[in-house]
Amino acid sequence: MQMTVFQIDGAAEEIADANNYPNIRVMTVNDNESPTPLNNLIALSESWSRASSASIGHGAWSYFSAVCWLFGKAIFKARHIPIGLVDTDWGGTPVKAWSSPEALAHCGVHHDEPSDQPESYTEYLKHVPLEDRHRLEGPGNSSVLWNSMVHPLLGMTIYGAIWYQGEGDSGGVARDKYNCTFPTMIKDWRSNWNRASNGQTSATFPFGFVQLAPNHPSPGSTSGFTDIRWHQTADRGYVPNPDMPNVFMAVALDLPDFNSTYGSVHPRYKRDVGARLALSGLAVAYHQSGIFQGPLPTGSHASASGLIVDYGNTWKLSVVINDGFEVQCAHLRWVADPIVAHTNTTVTLKPNVCHAGEKITGLRYAWSESPCALHRCAIYETSHNLPGPPFISYADFDPKGEPYFTFDHQTHIRN
Repeated sequence: MQMTVFQIDGAAEEIADANNYPNIRVMTVNDNESPTPLNNLIALSESWSRASSASIGHGAWSYFSAVCWLFGKAIFKARHIPIGLVDTDWGGTPVKAWSSPEALAHCGVHHDEPSDQPESYTEYLKHVPLEDRHRLEGPGNSSVLWNSMVHPLLGMTIYGAIWYQGEGDSGGVARDKYNCTFPTMIKDWRSNWNRASNGQTSATFPFGFVQLAPNHPSPGSTSGFTDIRWHQTADRGYVPNPDMPNVFMAVALDLPDFNSTYGSVHPRYKRDVGARLALSGLAVAYHQSGIFQGPLPTGSHASASGLIVDYGNTWKLSVVINDGFEVQCAHLRWVADPIVAHTNTTVTLKPNVCHAGEKITGLRYAWSESPCALHRCAIYETSHNLPGPPFISYADFDPKGEPYFTFDHQTHIRN
């Protein structure tokens, strides 16, 4: 989230364009931590300012957050209402640093639990100058950023919040608890903001997040980032959902940037991220009609021609490549199962990829840290070119013993 407009693809164009939005105001909170909750911010990196080339394009890791700006600008262009954007973030930090003690206790998180960084991120930090490293390797202790960079803002009336984080939780205990810590943090922020603002901030304010982009070329890696992506949705694969109401997301798994100047964990394709997050936010937070998420299947069943994955009538599919699906054979192993045919609403996977006598017991899609090249995953919807989110499901069996899959999700179109 801390990566700035200065650092992204198309930076010069975006920075120059910022002068056209004087009715957007921006503010950036300075990086500080505290062992106890504060009522006032320690410092600002940027006080309230009109959007301009100077206030948006100050430099790397300073101000202004690229995702925050691009999301906010898109919302402003759609609604033509003045908007204020508050940037409070610190790169390389775990969710527990941004969570209150009460939220962490709910998930059984203890102060002495380590926060494991991805190995590639740790290696990247070794080559970062010491004077810049503190911006990218923030504090990992419980609640220290909640205390200093969130708690002082609770009296401010806000309409919603957006979030891009998770890399710092992709290992160990932090990864395994993220399906609790992240949804609980959202609930806790809402409750505290509502109470501290005397009800002026909604107790169910909209909350958007970015599902993690790839980190490094590792098509065989099926844990870490894949787990976090799933846990970001409370293990449902979609939002909003019953555990995460009024929540929206941008899928970014097709935006690898392995040659990024800032390390592959910091891809520069933030304009895609901002556009996708804004589209989703306009639907969920502002009730704008239209499709706002990529395709998710409605069901799947076996046939003589192969496993058929049905996407229903919500989306018109675009199949870009044949790879990305895998089936689990007899609860033992996952095997690639390429697409052999497709329609506007279904894809058919290659038959007989399991050994003779083995039943298909699982189905998953894009279940890899880096599942595809830039804009080249298998499944997209056609109207906005939105990628299908990753999913995993385990089979039920019909009376004949044939596998089928059901998917519990709401349609991603607002009427």
